[in-house]
Amino acid sequence: EILNSGFVLSQAVITNQSQWDEMLLTKGVTVIDVYQAWCGPCKAVVNLFRKLKNEHGEDDLLHFAVAEADSIVTLQTFRDKCEPVFLFCVDGKIIAIVRGTNAPLLSKTIIKLLEEERKILAGEIERPQITEAGFGIAAEEEKTLTEEQVRDFYSRSTEQMYYLSLISLQEVLESENMLNLCDVEDSVENASRQLAFFFPDFGRKKTSKNAEKTLALIRPSLLKERRNSILKRIKDDGFTIAMQKEIVLTEEQAHQFYKEHENEDFFPTLLEHMTSGPTLALALIRENAVQHWRDLLGPKTLEESKEKSPASLRSEYAVDSVPLNQLHGSASPGQAEKELEFFFPVEHTLAVIKPTAVKEHKDDIMQKVTNAGFIVSQMKETNFTREMATQFYKAHEGKPFFDQLVNYMSEGPSVIMILTKENAVEEWRQLMGPTDPDVAKESSPDSLRAQFAQDILRNAVHGSSNKEHALKSIEYVFGEIDLNSLSHN
Repeated sequence: EILNSGFVLSQAVITNQSQWDEMLLTKGVTVIDVYQAWCGPCKAVVNLFRKLKNEHGEDDLLHFAVAEADSIVTLQTFRDKCEPVFLFCVDGKIIAIVRGTNAPLLSKTIIKLLEEERKILAGEIERPQITEAGFGIAAEEEKTLTEEQVRDFYSRSTEQMYYLSLISLQEVLESENMLNLCDVEDSVENASRQLAFFFPDFGRKKTSKNAEKTLALIRPSLLKERRNSILKRIKDDGFTIAMQKEIVLTEEQAHQFYKEHENEDFFPTLLEHMTSGPTLALALIRENAVQHWRDLLGPKTLEESKEKSPASLRSEYAVDSVPLNQLHGSASPGQAEKELEFFFPVEHTLAVIKPTAVKEHKDDIMQKVTNAGFIVSQMKETNFTREMATQFYKAHEGKPFFDQLVNYMSEGPSVIMILTKENAVEEWRQLMGPTDPDVAKESSPDSLRAQFAQDILRNAVHGSSNKEHALKSIEYVFGEIDLNSLSHN
């Protein structure tokens, strides 16, 4: 096509690996529109590229190309994607990427790269070296995969043409350069799956081989009178508080938990005290946690602890008006496991990444979800209709902000997840932070809303308020689903 200035806008058509490799040798900046065979190149950017070529193409350093992802091995990570993708090649290397038809960002990127390339060619600046990219090797292991392991690893690729050749790597070795033998994922979720396959313990907190969990209970009277003091003492003694839950036990719950003592004389007093107010349940971690915590607690009865072990926690933190010790600890690792399950059962909660956050911070939020120890048991990306959003937020109907909330939630895609973890409902709410991002920045600066929310309406994420709400929300979004099987998995 001849432009007013006389320049010709030519887009090189790349349909195979050989043409791709040849394109990498082109001098200057090449902008590559990566497309799928079923939808073709992006027509929305043609006028933009024509304008940029007209205004900045006088020295023949700006080039455009279209590349079919389905037929080029290097572009396999971009296959089956609806969103337009534009790659920027300089000096034989892909150095930038823009997703979506973002005209201002495309223009800015092209002009910036052109200006840098002109300065490099004029000798004004040196070409950046990207061989040292700043990566550190966090884990490595050389292993020979069995055919079964290869099939498992590439199971998501079974419908792609290159799958069978991956089973017999000799064919790939003969036909592809080493660049194409490097698997690169384009999302945090897929990268996490690959890490879990090769390094199942990667990202888990490094602890000694004797590290274990135990349950600690701070009973109602002590919790009310000296909460901060006992929590500080626990941390000073080298324990990490992995989970905590403040709970007012019902008589049935207290009876179930202390069933082994039901024939003891003190049982009615214990039952009455444990249901009189909130108890703080803690999951404590350290080396030999069970025995260490029991050693710190001292004898069970107050009389014996004061007489034989006055420096013990039960003696030091006794409450004069209550004839019971105020601290509980598991008797053995086996009992600790059962007691932790009692107070911190594996739960499921519904989590939503809202439209603005999906667009701008999805991968960052997903990384924080993984780092916090959640398992993403189910996930889907969907657009709420107004009807769906109205039903989903029905509890807020009639409130001044309701219509704005419904409009916002139906303006773009949301990511909806079932998150699984011990104490999942409360843990997710803590990770989200307060509803108002201004409050979150003050009280919970590491929370998701403090870091990624725009305002109280566009506050990045949503979570269920309690276990019952979580179950109803999960059923509404995902239909009938076997949550027990998710817990098992």
